[in-house]
Amino acid sequence: MNRTLLDAGAGTVSSASSPAALDDLESRVIISRTHPADYGQRQVFVRLDDRPNIALVFGQSYEQEVRPGHHHMRIHNTLFWKHIDFTIEPGEHLEFIVINSARWWTAGVVGVLGAAPLFLRVERLSLR
Repeated sequence: MNRTLLDAGAGTVSSASSPAALDDLESRVIISRTHPADYGQRQVFVRLDDRPNIALVFGQSYEQEVRPGHHHMRIHNTLFWKHIDFTIEPGEHLEFIVINSARWWTAGVVGVLGAAPLFLRVERLSLR
């Protein structure tokens, strides 16, 4: 996002601020499935505001530049849903770590039934 101002007197274009200062104003949301406690199975579907759904498998991350202010995120693994409202400040970078976690009995249930529920957990981390 690059802003320029037109100098009306001279008809020249000048930068509103240096590129480094503009980078400081970018607000970013990172959604990742890289936590070691993640079971590594099933996709997790993420929808940030009105953007399209993103499917994440274990080891993937998604990064999106957003406007500062209020946002809504919906995350699900087709069985459990999380709705997260958050506010992001100018220049802030937020990371949401999504974890599909198992219980102690998950492996036994998978052995008997072929499938077991994975529980969805989301941790929020402010990077700046």
